[in-house]
Parts: sequence; structure tokens; C-alpha cells
Amino acid sequence: TGSHVSTRGMPAPGADPGLSRPTAMRAALLIQRWYRQYVARLEMRRRCTWNIFQSIEYAGEQDQIKLYHFFGFLMDHFTPASCERNLISHIFRENDFCRDAEWERYFCCKSIEVPDGYSGPHLSFPMTLCGVSQLVEAFKHKQVGSLLHEAPR
Repeated sequence: TGSHVSTRGMPAPGADPGLSRPTAMRAALLIQRWYRQYVARLEMRRRCTWNIFQSIEYAGEQDQIKLYHFFGFLMDHFTPASCERNLISHIFRENDFCRDAEWERYFCCKSIEVPDGYSGPHLSFPMTLCGVSQLVEAFKHKQVGSLLHEAPR
């Protein structure tokens, strides 16, 4: 086998013959550490991206569920068989439905009996800063009768 050439004692192809063995080892360790940190950063970025995607997807699903329940409520309570079937169309139409005597009974907050133990806000119009903060709290507790009455004005 005369074509076999011994490479013992010769540097590997592409290697710098001036590097000593300890220097080459340190360089390899440095490259290896950098590569591991790089892969760890990529993995962290992938996980953060996935978490953001899941959060957005979950929020979208929750919005879709809320919308589904809202339309289900409308279908259950405002069907053609319901005596209040025109209420929704009047609510979403821009007109003076609150001034109409037929609709006044639905939205007149003066006709609503307030129990003595009521601790919610008592609003007066035009609203003040204190009234607005009371209104925010009322929204949290779903107490918005007088606001609905004043909205079309």
C-alpha cells in the first residue's frame, strides 16, 4: 500500500499550526459555551413566543365564547315569540325611543323601586368626577339603570 501517507505529527487540514494544544482546547470550550448559550437563547425565545401566542389565542377564544353567550341570550330572550321582540331593534336604532311613552316604562329609572338597603351609587346629571368614579364601581357591580335612562339624551 504505497499510497498510504502518514499524517502523524502533522496538523489537521485547516488548523493553524501556531496554536498550542491548551489554546486550542480553550478555543473549543469557548465556542462550545457560546453555542450552548445561543441555543438556550433560541429556546427561550421560542418558549416566550409560544406563550404569547397561547395567551392571544386564549383571549380570542374567551371573546368568542362571550360573544356566543351574548347572542345566545339575545336569541333566548328576544325571539319573535317574545313580547319584547322589538326592544333590541329599538335599542340599536338611533331614535328617540326613550321619549316614547311605550318605551318609557322599560327605561324610566324613576319607576324602579330602590330598596332601603341599597348601597350603590346615586347619580345626578350632569355628572361630576365623583359621579364618574361611582359609575365605574357601578359597572363592576352591574348597577347601571340611571345611566341607561340618560344615555339617549
